Amino acid sequence: MPAWQPSYSGWRDVPRLEEHQQRTRDFMSAFAQHENERVPIRFVCDEQVWTKVIGCTFRQFYHDAETHLRAQLEGWHWFRHHVMGDHAVGLPDRWDVGAQHWMEENAYLGCQIVYQEDDYAWGLPLDLPKNELLAHLRDLDPEKRVRSSPTFHLYRELCDLAADLTFCDRPVRIHPPGRGTHGILTKAAEVRGIDRLCLDLAEDPDFTQAYLDAVTDVEIARIQAWRRLAPQPEEEHLPNSVGFGFPDDSLQLVSAATARRFLLEPYRRLYAALTTGARSFHVCGRAMQHYAMLVEDLGVTTIDGPGDFCDHQTYLARYSDLGFHAQTDSGIHLHGSRADVVAMMRKLLTPGAKLPGRFWIDGFLTRHMPVKALDFCYQLGLELGTIRA
Repeated sequence: MPAWQPSYSGWRDVPRLEEHQQRTRDFMSAFAQHENERVPIRFVCDEQVWTKVIGCTFRQFYHDAETHLRAQLEGWHWFRHHVMGDHAVGLPDRWDVGAQHWMEENAYLGCQIVYQEDDYAWGLPLDLPKNELLAHLRDLDPEKRVRSSPTFHLYRELCDLAADLTFCDRPVRIHPPGRGTHGILTKAAEVRGIDRLCLDLAEDPDFTQAYLDAVTDVEIARIQAWRRLAPQPEEEHLPNSVGFGFPDDSLQLVSAATARRFLLEPYRRLYAALTTGARSFHVCGRAMQHYAMLVEDLGVTTIDGPGDFCDHQTYLARYSDLGFHAQTDSGIHLHGSRADVVAMMRKLLTPGAKLPGRFWIDGFLTRHMPVKALDFCYQLGLELGTIRA
């Protein structure tokens, strides 16, 4: 049985981490029961940090399966032993990792992917006339596209590498990719080109609706193909009851009326095709104009992403079934003063937002951010996040 160990040394006091790990499990269990006495403060990271931990480039991470796996295992090990919060710390019972290809959707849709050494990959728009673009989307063969994709090959290689593998004496499991989308409007803008899509919205609404409908059809077919070709037990029947959420960060670009006209039905179809369970939605930026549609028309019960510019407590009071995963501003952590961080946390932790089981705060660790910045944020959360009876 192959066994891997971290290639670096030095982390926080392990016994303290084990105590914190158990407290976190109990705390988040209380949150699930709407019995937490403080707002959770949780942090996450991605390949920005993982590639830095093992000293590889983004290009190497995306193209070499062993580098991909080792970066995630060592990256998460480093994170769980250095970044304190109400997230999992210390050693897990099992390492759950996956094929992290953010451009999987764009490649599936036919876009050329640009790989960089020191930043995320990105996709070029398709330079096709409107009718040819619609025909291209409608002609995509879901299973053929998935089977031939770099992400599917990466996933299979990861499964082979992880077979019987242990890391720090813990087993490794590879989660299959392709379970979601980065958003109907977001992918439509990336494939069409955001400038052209904005003009389409104003000048050719019939094409725009046909195009967004086609993107929705493609996304549903793509996700279902991934579920068939790389299944998990809970996905035996479609749609499943596990719950489903997706982001659509480009939604902040359009008005509430535009979203209702062009996106309400695509969103409805996407949710209906993929889950009978709870619905969540992520959107960055100032997208509060869309919350009524998300909650009242789509049945979303968790909105992820809004920062301190959002009046969370007003929406929590208006919608009794709604919860928020609010987010801190990475720019403030990286470039702001301590006073700026305090002001941000006070805006987030208003009395009306601090509701048991309905509000937590996420933060994102970037590759250039010192860990002590998140330590300070977490301590503020402990001090300011108490929920009054």
